[in-house]
Amino acid sequence: MMKYPTNLELAQLLRKMAAAYQILGENRFKIIAYERAADSIEHLTSEAKDVWDEGKLAEVSGIGEAIAKHLDELYTTGKVNYFDEVMRRVPQAVFPLLSVPGIGPKKAYKLVTELALDGTGEKVIEELAQAARAHRIATLEGFGEKSEEDMVAAITTYQKGAIKENRMVLPLADSIAKEIIAHLQQLGASVIEHIDVLGSLRRQVATIGDIDIAVATKKPEIVVAHFVTYPHQKLIEKGPTGASLLLHNGRQVDLRVQEPDSYGAMLQYFTGSKNHNIKLRSHALEKGLSLSEYGVKIVKSQKSIKYDSEEKFYKAVGLPWIAPELREDKGEIEAGLQGRLPKLVETADIKGDLHIHTNYDLFSSHDLGADPLAVYLDRALEIGYDYIGISDHNPSVTKHSQKQIVEIMKRRKAYYEHQYSSWIQNVSKKNTMDNHPSLFIMCEVDIQPDGTLALPKEAFDYVDAVIVSIHSSFSQSKTMTTKRVLAALTVHPKVRIFGHPTGRLLIKREGVEMDWSEVFAVCKEREIALEINAYPERLDLPDSIVYDARKADIRFCIDTDSHAVSQMDMMRYGVSVARRGWAEKRDIVNSMEYTEFKKWMVNSR
Repeated sequence: MMKYPTNLELAQLLRKMAAAYQILGENRFKIIAYERAADSIEHLTSEAKDVWDEGKLAEVSGIGEAIAKHLDELYTTGKVNYFDEVMRRVPQAVFPLLSVPGIGPKKAYKLVTELALDGTGEKVIEELAQAARAHRIATLEGFGEKSEEDMVAAITTYQKGAIKENRMVLPLADSIAKEIIAHLQQLGASVIEHIDVLGSLRRQVATIGDIDIAVATKKPEIVVAHFVTYPHQKLIEKGPTGASLLLHNGRQVDLRVQEPDSYGAMLQYFTGSKNHNIKLRSHALEKGLSLSEYGVKIVKSQKSIKYDSEEKFYKAVGLPWIAPELREDKGEIEAGLQGRLPKLVETADIKGDLHIHTNYDLFSSHDLGADPLAVYLDRALEIGYDYIGISDHNPSVTKHSQKQIVEIMKRRKAYYEHQYSSWIQNVSKKNTMDNHPSLFIMCEVDIQPDGTLALPKEAFDYVDAVIVSIHSSFSQSKTMTTKRVLAALTVHPKVRIFGHPTGRLLIKREGVEMDWSEVFAVCKEREIALEINAYPERLDLPDSIVYDARKADIRFCIDTDSHAVSQMDMMRYGVSVARRGWAEKRDIVNSMEYTEFKKWMVNSR
């Protein structure tokens, strides 16, 4: 079976092409095209191979017709003859050096040719380290002793594995950014007027590279000086308008400071995405305006205008403010011009969490939760939920007979009903409110490789509804997986939610392949919701599939998949995925009030 490149591997291949073009002195627009395509592929939240299977690769912003044809050849034959031809014209030792921080294509080429480096992979990096230690770099034209010292430090950083290409899941990046923001806010409101994250973190992309932070201040030197006191492994760069740190965990954090009167322009510029900004600048030029991180310039008069907020900046080019999650060049600028931007769902819209695992032992082959039902109910009450669903994994089918599974499910239902009744009584004694969260007794049921469900038909009598999910056999073909899922969705009317549908684990495991148009059709016919799973390593559905499903009039359920009560607070990450997919409150079934939701969940059949 042909091995297809991951998104990261494909992005690296496209960047190698851009580097080769730079070295060969090719047209700069070709270089930009490959860099832009690499960015687009790297930030896709579904596998490029899946997009290609759907025949939609050319529709991805940043991938032009020529590159799409090359990728078609890659997925069809396993290689691209044109890529091989171009890269043969460049010494192969150049490409590994591009992984070292601070070494670009032309610098790598000069080092390879003038130092006669001819190794491959890690070997050429060690050759460069030896040349630096022997002081052979300082004598090269355009380098010097400082460059040599920096080179040694960069190689050391790379060899420790602390390189900025390592991506992290969204909640981890969010956590690091919050710590640094708290550190900066020690300066007080008299110094820090505004502070925001930038880039892919502000757009809430599923995985993040560097962490970028913006500060509006009239005292930039104080902010920068305080920023670099944050514990770090290395000070990469420091200047009057910002600094960069390499943290002890290998993550890079960049700070940018700006005067308050032009902060809005800077915030927009560095939030991106690159493709959104390119489209926005093209639109502005048509109106005779030139955009920058400092404001808007009227081309004809060369007059520059500063903007202290993004709202004013967008208004200056004839647009309403566009939420950061939408800024991916997927039609948001056109929608803004036509007054059709979606009113995105917010965390406050969510009325319940339907995917929660307690510590009740069903003798499942999967992990139990850490906390009892009452603890989850307490947290649901604190959040203000109207309802929650307990969706423990089904009992193990290899260790129990069908009759035993039915008995386990029967005992479980009686147990939860008793626990819930006791909880209501206890809470009522302490709390005069009568709007306690209602309970749905549910189950997360495995979709087995043949499409049957790991729960006997008789056991469905003891649940209000089920979530069906794939937990095994991830390497089945697209055709087999599609048949498997369609069979599972149509087994029983109590199948109401398709859980973490791709089965992906971010940075660890790719999602399964299936024909989404067929899945959408069945979900629409049977009113089944696709889950947007907020668990940090999943964030599944990917936002690109949310976007397509929404166009097909499919509804979603945003859940946390909590295995501990603290994880119920992850709901906002699932909401961010929904927002990136252009979802509104009306698209989310668990934004309904209890009565309406119960009708959908239980009575729609």
